[in-house]
Amino acid sequence: MKFIKKTTLVFLLIFCTFLMYRYFRNSYHISRNGIQKYEHAEIYIQAGHEGRTKGSTGTSSSYGNEIDWTPIVADEATKILREAGITVIRSKADRRKYCVVDLALSIHFDGCEKQCATGASIGYDDPTDKPAADEWKAFYSTYYKHKWHDDNFTKNLRYYYNYKYTITRDAELVLELGDLTCPTQAKWMKKNLKNLGHIVAYFAAKRIGKEHLIPKPYTI
Repeated sequence: MKFIKKTTLVFLLIFCTFLMYRYFRNSYHISRNGIQKYEHAEIYIQAGHEGRTKGSTGTSSSYGNEIDWTPIVADEATKILREAGITVIRSKADRRKYCVVDLALSIHFDGCEKQCATGASIGYDDPTDKPAADEWKAFYSTYYKHKWHDDNFTKNLRYYYNYKYTITRDAELVLELGDLTCPTQAKWMKKNLKNLGHIVAYFAAKRIGKEHLIPKPYTI
């Protein structure tokens, strides 16, 4: 009888320890800077370069500045998602806080010294992100009728600095929405910045099975 009681107690202790480990692992991150608490949400949206005044502040052209455009898209996507009851962590470029989410999206625009040499592209750091990347390319291509690059065609896309701060159930993607230095692309994007936010929001909702909460973007 004593043996059964001791065995039951041991199993209870193991079970409680397991639960505590799961909670700690999903709530805190241990780094050289100490223990940091994770934030949780369904979607993470980062506006590339936002908040910076020096260093990597993004591409520019006569049509606009990446650092000004990414917050417009990110804010509109966040607004639409939150109005639908979907939780969002909205991040600037250098938030550098750890979070656990279903899907993480970093918004960017590309640029090149040679006019129209670049276009839209996608970055990710793990093969498990590819299904989401493929779905984004197919979905965005119904609106964006311009040039695409291969996935991860630059090191900055493959090794994007912010990947380490997001732990995702589905995927973490860098979305380069087009070439800001190409007149045809830039003019189209400039007049549709909020619509691009709607496209991002719908895609994000679809990836977590909640697209029914958001009207599908109209063709632009």
